[in-house]
Amino acid sequence: MNNNSRRLTKLPAADSGFVLFGALMMLILLTMLGLTMANSFGLQEFIAGNQREKTKAFEAADAALNYAEWWLNQPGNAIMGANCSGVVNAPIVCSNALDAASVATVNWTAGGNAVGSTYTPTNMTISTTGGIGSYYAVPKYYIYYLGASPNTGNYMYQITALGYGGNANAVAVVQSIFQF
Repeated sequence: MNNNSRRLTKLPAADSGFVLFGALMMLILLTMLGLTMANSFGLQEFIAGNQREKTKAFEAADAALNYAEWWLNQPGNAIMGANCSGVVNAPIVCSNALDAASVATVNWTAGGNAVGSTYTPTNMTISTTGGIGSYYAVPKYYIYYLGASPNTGNYMYQITALGYGGNANAVAVVQSIFQF
């Protein structure tokens, strides 16, 4: 035999599987951690998408509200109003309030009739099929004449506006009291 030959030593039987078992446990632990993180990231993307749609709906409703306030501020538009009984594309001041039950829905009614004026902001894309840069429907608003202010005698209006995000489920309703 060669003096340079190496002698292999045999490990005791109890130690021979411990390293394999420890590595397997670490692999299982890392796999579970990876799956949990993947689930968490998916949920965060879902929440971010919902937040984006909510913000789009709010911005659309706010644009319609701002337009209605601007329109009321133009000469000759701040009037007592007329009985409104339908959806119109032109701004109008109404003397009848929205039905209380319909304010919380997207189907506004006054006196049992569908009502509201529509406003399409510049560069707004409307698409019922959705999309990142599109909105589900045109924002609408309703201007209701409240009467004269008891303090100043100025006309007071309640403006309610509704906007959609990218789908029918993303809806925002905003309201303001405007004194002229």
